[in-house]
Amino acid sequence: MSRFSDGPLTTVLGIRPGMKLKLVSAPEGFIELISPLPAGAEWLSSAKTGLDVTVFFASRKVELVEKLPSLAQGMAVTGTIWVCYIPGSENPAAPNEEFIRLAALEMGLVDNKRAVLTSKWAGLRLVWRPRTPRLEKPQIQA
Repeated sequence: MSRFSDGPLTTVLGIRPGMKLKLVSAPEGFIELISPLPAGAEWLSSAKTGLDVTVFFASRKVELVEKLPSLAQGMAVTGTIWVCYIPGSENPAAPNEEFIRLAALEMGLVDNKRAVLTSKWAGLRLVWRPRTPRLEKPQIQA
């Protein structure tokens, strides 16, 4: 689960050239850890839609519940949201992996990757839940 074995932080987060990115509630110094960005990738502070990668640092459960719906609305169809949390926190108000997963499921999001981002923060990558393919006709035999 270490980011160091997975390569640079931009690679771990799935940031590729030309992507639109958003950073929410990042701790001091995080932007420096993720620099430089791939060519053409850019942080957008006011974008509300079409975001390829959103990195959201949630230190309280209530903050996650309040912000996740608007962050999900801002996702591009193939976009991702990294919800970052402090693993092993003793604070009952702090989100943990299970809480993030349940909050995401209620909105139609699922997690598909987990990573250690810094010595303090871990993250779960959320994507839209894949829809089951529609069948041309029922598969049941009469």
